[in-house]
Amino acid sequence: MKRITFTALGVSLLVASACSSSSDVHAPAVGDGGASTAGAGGTRVPAAGNAGASGRATGGNSGAGDDAGQGGTETPAGGTASEGGAGGELEPGTVVVVPPSACSENAKWRSPIPLVGISSDGAERLLSVTADELDVLFVRDGGLLSAHRTKATADFGAASEVTIPTDYDATAGAALSADGKTLLLVAKSGQAFGVLTRSSRTAAFSATADSSAFLALNQRAIQTMEHYAAPVFSPDGKSLVYTGFTPEPEQGFPAGVEGVARVYESLWANGMWQMPESISDGFFDGTTAERPLPSGLSSDSRTLFYFDEKTMKQAARFRDRPDAPLGVVVDLGDREGAVPNAGCNVLYYTSGGNVLTETN
Repeated sequence: MKRITFTALGVSLLVASACSSSSDVHAPAVGDGGASTAGAGGTRVPAAGNAGASGRATGGNSGAGDDAGQGGTETPAGGTASEGGAGGELEPGTVVVVPPSACSENAKWRSPIPLVGISSDGAERLLSVTADELDVLFVRDGGLLSAHRTKATADFGAASEVTIPTDYDATAGAALSADGKTLLLVAKSGQAFGVLTRSSRTAAFSATADSSAFLALNQRAIQTMEHYAAPVFSPDGKSLVYTGFTPEPEQGFPAGVEGVARVYESLWANGMWQMPESISDGFFDGTTAERPLPSGLSSDSRTLFYFDEKTMKQAARFRDRPDAPLGVVVDLGDREGAVPNAGCNVLYYTSGGNVLTETN
């Protein structure tokens, strides 16, 4: 548990750092997320510089009856302002206790084993695992497949191939919602998101993509000329993180220009995914050839897992609140595409053409 002591010079930082009911408004995490202190282990690397404010909104979703639709878990309507933080400032010397996050910076991952029912003689690449560990989405020899199991300790059943609409593919990544009934895809153009849905976790996904909830994001891609990749839903269904990057023009970049790649976060409100904010700006931005690619979010949205094309290593970054800057980075080595379970004591990832799992 962290303790932060404030001085008179730090008064301007207090409101942003103090834990109030508005700063952490989230729907209940899937499963038992937040109860465990296990999580992303490896070599800790001190953060450099300031990540900048993420700009994440608070207060929950607005609009009665508004469900998480494209994001998975239904979230409560409305949301009220914090009573504790509305009035004054904290006195110098006040200690604000930051509760432990679902994922720990000091976890020790060990005993990697192939994921039974998923790893095979073919070449697999993990794309998404639900936080309750019941549904998995992966690529095998170029085909997109999903599989389901009834409990986290059971083997996965036979994988089913997902029929992908003509204008979409899984090249730039794909994501499952927390309930396993929504599958997010990136258009072949790289400039649109769309979802396939199904009535239950064992039913087939629809063959037609619905992009209506992504109107703002898809229009933004056209306006900014960015391309999208590596989408990830938060387990509570309230946010979507992804990479937006500058595509290399046919004639190549001018000398000294490498393009830009940033990790964005979009919030779910009023039945739509809202305009995003950069959560990597000036901290772990990349270039077109060396992108940070999200792979998973912890159940409390305080840890981002991503693959760094610059170092070709997996990493995890931590923040004290879901709306705070991502600071401390932990090196996860060759655990490409790492995705945690709700308790953050099991990690799923790709290595050597197989989907593996480790425990802490």
